[in-house]
Amino acid sequence: MRRLGLVLLLLPATTLAQGQDSQTWERDLQVITTLIEGGFDNANQSYFDFRGKYDIKHRRLHIDVESVDLPEIGDDVFIVTGYWDNDPDVAASSEVWSFSADAGTESVRMRAWPLDRDGGNAFGALATRSSCDFLWRREASQFRATREQACDTPLPTELILSDRQLWMDLGGDAGDYQLHRVRAFKCYADVPAVSGGRDEPYERYGEFGLHDQGGSVWFTSKEGRELGISLFLVDWPINNYEGVFTRDSFVLYVSEKIDGERKEHGYAFTVHDADRIGLNLKWILVLCYMKSNRDETPYM
Repeated sequence: MRRLGLVLLLLPATTLAQGQDSQTWERDLQVITTLIEGGFDNANQSYFDFRGKYDIKHRRLHIDVESVDLPEIGDDVFIVTGYWDNDPDVAASSEVWSFSADAGTESVRMRAWPLDRDGGNAFGALATRSSCDFLWRREASQFRATREQACDTPLPTELILSDRQLWMDLGGDAGDYQLHRVRAFKCYADVPAVSGGRDEPYERYGEFGLHDQGGSVWFTSKEGRELGISLFLVDWPINNYEGVFTRDSFVLYVSEKIDGERKEHGYAFTVHDADRIGLNLKWILVLCYMKSNRDETPYM
């Protein structure tokens, strides 16, 4: 202990200095750039727009926000890509977002550029091209980004970010696109279903990757049946019964395409934050999970 005390006394004063508190917007930058990365989808909003027979119906929109290394733009840079109608071939506009702590406005500044991916070097001279600046400020359990000034670029007019959602106002009469953060799952299907330790032959299909905001996959069984698996984390904006609160649910669907029509064979549901879900219809068993049992730590 005496030897350690001597070493501490010999260290320069700066090593043990206190009072290195950062500014709030510098900490907010770390939170925002952590929360903003990932996939987001408005499947829930789009579904309930049609179920509720609202005049304005939001088109299905999926976006992915991915960190990229572009030091000429900044230290915290992301590329935003997306697609409409749950169809990756129907591309939405692409953008580049660069974040920085801004002492002058005491906020987090986001500089955004529309990105033309078909225009050769899409990132070339990006810093000199027309952009739009947003200022992010903390609100209760969320951050809101508003344009610092008017700009003509085809970018959102306002954004709201929380740990579970990203809302984007794309202008026009539609208002906010309410996108939920997606969780990635792996799913497999056994045909026929085998349980109870029975030693029976079966075919396993998967592992398929899909997300919990309306993600789906179709596969053809050995018998030629076109079968589908879908996941949907339902964030209820309404109640099923007057005066009775409807809790959010995580749902697994098993479907089949017969003569061009989709037939739903059954579904299972559980609490909204479950990280695995399964369904056994005797002729098919489906299991979806975020973490495989192969990677689980044994417990009592």
